[in-house]
Amino acid sequence: MTSNSYCCAFKLILFTVIISIVITDISSDVKYLRQQYNAGKNEANQIIIQYQDKRIHDEDLLKKADTQIAPHVQINLKTDPKMPFFTLLMVDPDAPQRGNEIAGPWLHWIKASFKENYVNSGTTLADYQGPTPPDGTGPHQYIFLLYKSATDEIVFDSGTIGVNDSKKRKQFQLQKFEKNNNLKLIAATSFIVKAKEINKHENL
Repeated sequence: MTSNSYCCAFKLILFTVIISIVITDISSDVKYLRQQYNAGKNEANQIIIQYQDKRIHDEDLLKKADTQIAPHVQINLKTDPKMPFFTLLMVDPDAPQRGNEIAGPWLHWIKASFKENYVNSGTTLADYQGPTPPDGTGPHQYIFLLYKSATDEIVFDSGTIGVNDSKKRKQFQLQKFEKNNNLKLIAATSFIVKAKEINKHENL
């Protein structure tokens, strides 16, 4: 075997090891988040999301600049007397990049324990953090999940998460959050923001 052959074989082994590490590090909650989105998106019209007074529809493409302030949210549902409290999440499964979601799911917002359409009266467990997809990472899907619960007591180990508290936002444990709080998914919707493309020739 020539030196070039050894070099190519080594590179292939190294690439395989790196890919294995990356795949191992991707949280199972990334897949679970997408499953929950698919389960709830048929009821997307039950959540009315408005950015800058413009209603979005599931998988609409939005500009990053238009999504930096928390949206106006309207719940288009009758209250269930047995489960009268709502909790709303906004989460990005594509962090930092679709196909390599080692930081996902990335938590962007939690409003918990509100009734009817009084979203702002809910407890803010995670401050709203507008989409900021890293340059060159392609499209990111920002998913809203709406739940109902029988009680307004929400268990959240991370405490209140500030806007810039990234450590508590990455690899959000969605399944654990749902289970700890006996949350029942009602509806889901989303929008897309594309990351800025990198000009490969700008530094030449």
